[in-house]
Amino acid sequence: MKLLPALALVPALVLAPTFALADDRADFLAGKTSNCPKCDLTDLDLSRRSLAGADLSGANLSGVNFYTTDLSGAVFTGANLTRTDFTQANLSNARLDDTNTFETVFYRATLNNADLSGSKGQRVTFRRALLGGVKLDGSTMPFSQFEDARLAGVSARGADLKGSTFSGVRMQRFDLTGGNAEGADFTDAVLSKGKFGNAVLKRSDLLRADLSGSDLAGADLSGTRLLAAILKDADTKDAVFDGALMPDGNWHD
Repeated sequence: MKLLPALALVPALVLAPTFALADDRADFLAGKTSNCPKCDLTDLDLSRRSLAGADLSGANLSGVNFYTTDLSGAVFTGANLTRTDFTQANLSNARLDDTNTFETVFYRATLNNADLSGSKGQRVTFRRALLGGVKLDGSTMPFSQFEDARLAGVSARGADLKGSTFSGVRMQRFDLTGGNAEGADFTDAVLSKGKFGNAVLKRSDLLRADLSGSDLAGADLSGTRLLAAILKDADTKDAVFDGALMPDGNWHD
């Protein structure tokens, strides 16, 4: 008989987190708080809101519209950002590490000094975004679009960016050490003083790309198109150029 009160508490203990999340969601939607960790906010329109510093870690934000929303300093760690739209949003200094970024849209978004390390997805749109100082270390984002974005000082060590498009991008001091950009399009990109040591760049298009002063030591550039590329003062020690079309128009044996 003495066990009955304790057993009676079990359902309440199990349901307590669920009720807490429901309360957090209701308060968030009512504008009483900007925090809603682990909440399900799927497909909501949260555009033009001020959510600076918000805690949305672990939340399901699939399909959410954050158009022009202020999310500077917000925390999205572990959140589901599948097809989430951050067009023109302010994500400066935000934490988006270990997120699901499948077809996430960051078109014209401001992500200066944001952290996307360890994020996993593909076909992410960063077109015309401001990405100065962004961390993409260990991220998986193949076939993504970076056209006309600004990526100065970006760290993408060990990142998987194969098949992505960087044509015309200014990305000085880009660090892709040990990363993979196989088949990527770097046509007319500015990659000066970048770090590409031991990176996989094979079959990528580096037509007229500026790689002056870059570290290409040990990089795999086999089958790349380097026609009219600038390699002045670049470190190419132990780099592989098998079958590459070199800057002077000759094929490398």
